[in-house]
Amino acid sequence: MIGVGKYKVAIDHMFFKGDAVFEIKYDDGKYEFEIEIDDADFDFDIDIIETEEDENTLYAKATVAILPGKTIDLTLTFDGDKCNGFLKIPFVGKIKIKDAVKI
Repeated sequence: MIGVGKYKVAIDHMFFKGDAVFEIKYDDGKYEFEIEIDDADFDFDIDIIETEEDENTLYAKATVAILPGKTIDLTLTFDGDKCNGFLKIPFVGKIKIKDAVKI
């Protein structure tokens, strides 16, 4: 189990610019993610369908209600209280997670 906690990150993408807070939880052998996006006019409930750990990197595949039938790829590498990585979302592209800080 890696990366458990709440992180804040500034997102700079052509579809969204602003702050996001994501929380990684681990319960009964399963990861859960919650994402809060400032001033977003959509709901981003994420359901993790598969995870893999490799040292300090967490890989996940997930689904969201706003993209039925599509899979999101998530990669996060942790270094102390910081993490970097990306979300690869169909029709949106890669969203970089750069210098997310544990709060």
